[in-house]
Amino acid sequence: MSLDLRPLQTVLDGDTDIVIRRDFAHPPAKVWRALTEPQLIRQWMAIEGFPMTRCEIDPRVGGSFHYAWSGPDGNAFFFSGPVVAVSAPHHMTHVEYFNGDTSSGATITTDLEDQGSGTRMIMRMRYDSAEARAAAIATDMTDGMAEVYGKLDALPIPD
Repeated sequence: MSLDLRPLQTVLDGDTDIVIRRDFAHPPAKVWRALTEPQLIRQWMAIEGFPMTRCEIDPRVGGSFHYAWSGPDGNAFFFSGPVVAVSAPHHMTHVEYFNGDTSSGATITTDLEDQGSGTRMIMRMRYDSAEARAAAIATDMTDGMAEVYGKLDALPIPD
């Protein structure tokens, strides 16, 4: 399978925000489905060597999500948190806690804009502090994001 190589654009905004932009060939309704349906998420969100072991999401206000992976060395990690705003199929805001640490988390706002036959995703990741943002950047998370969003773009999403 060939992956679409549309670039992932990353911008630091202020002291606490990271803004991610990515265009997809799919229309917003299909990108929304890929972002909110576990059977589709499992197909694109796994990273080489890190199989997804848990994938749950209730994409409505008051709902939550829990995504977990295991690494080749047996290390496991997960992201989870509440969904705080939804306007399907164009907007969702959720809080993302790493490994259940609710003392700090990023507020993630995802907007899907219609671009003719495709979609522009703009995701704002707001951290509690400049230090928290720097720690997130230090994980090289955008490398993984570029990989999985390439898989999402190449995914055949049924109507």
